[in-house]
Amino acid sequence: MRTKRTAVLAAVLVASVALASTPVADSGTPSFSADSGSADLASATVQATAVAAGAVHSCALTSAGGVKCWGFNGHDELGDGGGTSRNSSTPVDVSGLRAGVAAIAAGIRHSCAVTGAGGVKCWGTPYSGALGDGTDSRRFAPVDVSGLGGGVTAVAAGSEHSCALTSAGGMKCWGNNRSGAVGDGTTTDRWTPVDVSGLSSGVTAIAAGGVRSCALTSAGGIKCWGGYPDPAGVRSTPVDVSGVSGGVTAITVGCALTSGGRVQCWGSDLAAVDVPGLSSGVTAIAGGLLHGCALTSAGGVKCWGSNDRGQLGDGTTVDRSTPVDVVGLSSGVASISVGVLHTCAVTRTAAVKCWGWNPSGQLGDGTTVDRSTPVDVIGFGTAKTTVAVVSRSVTVTPARVAAVNLRCGSQAPCRGTLSLSANASAGRGHLKLGSHSFSIAAGRTRTVEVKLTARGFALLVGVKRLPTQAQVSYDQPAGGTTTATRTITLRAP
Repeated sequence: MRTKRTAVLAAVLVASVALASTPVADSGTPSFSADSGSADLASATVQATAVAAGAVHSCALTSAGGVKCWGFNGHDELGDGGGTSRNSSTPVDVSGLRAGVAAIAAGIRHSCAVTGAGGVKCWGTPYSGALGDGTDSRRFAPVDVSGLGGGVTAVAAGSEHSCALTSAGGMKCWGNNRSGAVGDGTTTDRWTPVDVSGLSSGVTAIAAGGVRSCALTSAGGIKCWGGYPDPAGVRSTPVDVSGVSGGVTAITVGCALTSGGRVQCWGSDLAAVDVPGLSSGVTAIAGGLLHGCALTSAGGVKCWGSNDRGQLGDGTTVDRSTPVDVVGLSSGVASISVGVLHTCAVTRTAAVKCWGWNPSGQLGDGTTVDRSTPVDVIGFGTAKTTVAVVSRSVTVTPARVAAVNLRCGSQAPCRGTLSLSANASAGRGHLKLGSHSFSIAAGRTRTVEVKLTARGFALLVGVKRLPTQAQVSYDQPAGGTTTATRTITLRAP
């Protein structure tokens, strides 16, 4: 068992060893600290459908098909179009990608997206051709990848290389190839996409990480290539992974998920072994340079590997050779992504949570504090209903009607009940004056007419001015009810 556990941990560590020949930061790189002028905290809530964790930045795909990124921007990997290379600890819009995007990927110094039309766009710093546009120019906004204007269904990003899966089942890669990650049988950097040797068809899924790449074939086989620790050395063409049992449904560059929900991982020998505790019940996997994570059928997240920055999310910084539960995420998670030293998840309520290393704000919570348990990324989640009582003083009509103005927030329509009550007398609690249901369109103000009870109206006529509790109870789109109360004054006719 000890041998197997060591192999499992090695599977997520191997990419980091290969990465050593490709430094993460060049001599001109600014420090990984969040800019004091980071973007204002997001005031609107948007729904996330996917998340991609890179080295020191993260990106999310929205339900509208837009892309937002946050964290380190020293290489323009946030793609905000500003050209200032300023970090942001909260999400910012990627220039030109407010809609129409189908998939995203985040690398070390660059990010990529697949459009709804099947084209690929990348942005950031093009070390060794990682952006695929045939130039060595930094791009602070997305640019088209040469030759991939359509027909692409998925994209993956490694350290300084990228790969795409075509609708014909072919795989193309570009960028840094000194470790063979492009897979064309050479170690020559490629500034535009080239075919991966032997994989012009029959590929169903792809993965890239560090200086390695992998493909899942329609026959259920897994092939990997790129840089490996000695004695394996460089593999510049695809090599079969052995020992995987059962039909494979998903891959990373170090692990596979089978149709039975089993997770198996491999090291430099490309020989797969079972991950302890994950023999069934897993629906998705994600792997980074130093750790891996699994999503269970119950919507929970388990992680294993290096944990020096809290990237496993178990509330500690203790490395784990077997999977441990992520605190607070035993259910309700829809997808996961693993970066170098941080991890992110999209919940079933379309929120995004991240944890781990946070020097540049890549956790998206508005701080640069490392987190060993998940925190919310600002601005994501199911729209929340808000209702405000606008009226302060209301004159009741002789027909006993109090017309109270309510304002509905801009995120979602408002449906609920307005109730009015007042102190009846000392020691007798509140006297119910009346209630009425309401339905208000998002962003609109409406008058809700509440007819007072005969007893309540008599009390008002006697005192002329009556301090009244106006209580609104309204439904939330994700379920549940919110209640808010404000004191208004009712005036006799």
